[in-house]
Amino acid sequence: MIMIEASPAPRTPTRSNARKAVCAGDVSLDDAQNAIMTDWTTALSSLGLS
Repeated sequence: MIMIEASPAPRTPTRSNARKAVCAGDVSLDDAQNAIMTDWTTALSSLGLS
């Protein structure tokens, strides 16, 4: 049996920009996570980051 290890999902610009905003204290982690879960295509604009 061949075992294949899962690799982490690649960083997208949305995730990278949200992470930077969270680390800078501009957005709460909870708000960023909720915005990405709700609709990742509009997450940055809903957080006021684009």
